[in-house]
Amino acid sequence: MPKVHTPRSRQRGAVAIMTGLTAVVLFAFGGLVLDLGHLYIAKSELQNASDAAALAGAKELNNKLSGVTAAVNRAIATAAQHRYDFKKPVSITIANIRLATCPNPGNVNTWSRPGVRSPTCTFIPAASVTSDGMASGLSFIEVDTGTQSLNTYLMRVAGAAYNTTQTAGYSVAGRYQTNVTPIGVCAVDPANRTSQYTHSNGMTELVELGFRRGVTYNLFQLNPLASGPSDPYLINPVDTYPNSCDPNHSSATFTAPFICTGNSAVISSGSGKVYVNTGMTASLDSSLNSRFDDYKSPSVCDPGSAPPDTNIKEYRCARPSPTLDPECSSSSPSITPTDWMEPGGSTLPNREFVETTASNKPNYALPPGKPGDTGLGYGGYGVLWSYGPAYQADGSTPPKAGAPFIPGDANGSDMYDVPLAAPTYFNVAGTSPRYPTTAGASFPAGTPPAPYNQPPGSPYFQPPTNNPPGVRNRRLLNIVIVDCTVPPVGLGACQAMDVVGIGKFFMQVRANFAGGPNRQMDMEFAGLVDDILLSEIRLYR
Repeated sequence: MPKVHTPRSRQRGAVAIMTGLTAVVLFAFGGLVLDLGHLYIAKSELQNASDAAALAGAKELNNKLSGVTAAVNRAIATAAQHRYDFKKPVSITIANIRLATCPNPGNVNTWSRPGVRSPTCTFIPAASVTSDGMASGLSFIEVDTGTQSLNTYLMRVAGAAYNTTQTAGYSVAGRYQTNVTPIGVCAVDPANRTSQYTHSNGMTELVELGFRRGVTYNLFQLNPLASGPSDPYLINPVDTYPNSCDPNHSSATFTAPFICTGNSAVISSGSGKVYVNTGMTASLDSSLNSRFDDYKSPSVCDPGSAPPDTNIKEYRCARPSPTLDPECSSSSPSITPTDWMEPGGSTLPNREFVETTASNKPNYALPPGKPGDTGLGYGGYGVLWSYGPAYQADGSTPPKAGAPFIPGDANGSDMYDVPLAAPTYFNVAGTSPRYPTTAGASFPAGTPPAPYNQPPGSPYFQPPTNNPPGVRNRRLLNIVIVDCTVPPVGLGACQAMDVVGIGKFFMQVRANFAGGPNRQMDMEFAGLVDDILLSEIRLYR
């Protein structure tokens, strides 16, 4: 008789099958929890290693090939101090490291800090950086540990494809370098960021921290603490106050590449503090003189990263004299003023420095036009208006820059002397060459005319010979202005000083830091710089 299968008999064995399937699922879920935890721990370990390596390497980047080499070595050594998967060493090579000028490789949606969109850039392999020129500006380092495999514990029951899993650590660290040359000079009037002076023609001139636009200053002759001339300060270009300060970062050797390129990473919005080192080593003048296509020894500058200006013409108020001030002197009748100044006159600007009065009030290089004013006569100035003119104050409180003066405004006022010691300050109608009336066509519309911005072929233009075409405004340096009425705090190369502003200074002539009273860093003041964001080493990714 045939066997009859009831519904119950047809379900025999189903429980076993369900139990087996459930076990697989339970193992899979258990594996998911266990193996994901394992993966998370390993990921954190690799990430910690890459973070530490990137931060350590970023501290070594200094615009030089030697800095790249040091950064790579430091990153590799730092990564090797970490473990992942509980015991495996993190091993990276130079192939795991790339460098860039910003932290965001081609990602326009990345923000470096709240409210500020970060630029994008191309990361290049560290191994491909083979010269100082290539190293310049590379202030960000990327460390990628590479993909690392981990054996799973329970996930493997789901199949061979789940025997291993993978993870990695990836970090970018660095600092934004700003166009601030790591040199500090004393403010003439640190208490007043802006003020104004009224001339005989009724126009008010803008004065910024005691500096006047269009006036040349020898930055070796700015008074500190109302007690006499002082060398400019050398500023630590990488260590941000109040973070730790490495005295070696204020040395001439470390700082020279930053002076070549004119950048640093420690300046905030015209306020705060910086670490300074007193005195300027004589060899550092060569780092400034790259702007004039001058790279002779002991210069460490590279034309690729520190190109010359497009116009390297020097603007002197007199032919140099070996026995007198090499830039300015009125002692010899054979020395003549620069072409566009004092037509037919005999009084030559010859001082270029700021003094203090008997009452310890700064001499603002303003003419003594009113009772109680301190100031210089025309013979106390250097070359005037080579980069740009003086500016009117706009009438606001505190005053801001208004319209630029024109030569006629100066010639008809007591702007540079009382009473007028010469028929005019600027040659606008006499024998050529005269003060320019228009800026070169390559400059932005509205640029006030000046000798510097004249086109090729002008007597005020000289192109670089060895490294053309150069870069416009390389002779214009953003320099830190510090409050020298407050003594530096700290010791040696890590003294801290208060920053009161960042000033634009135009190099008139090559710098000369040789010993003696004739050291020269003759620069024309061109105004204060707007806010510059604080830069410090930090993780970006």
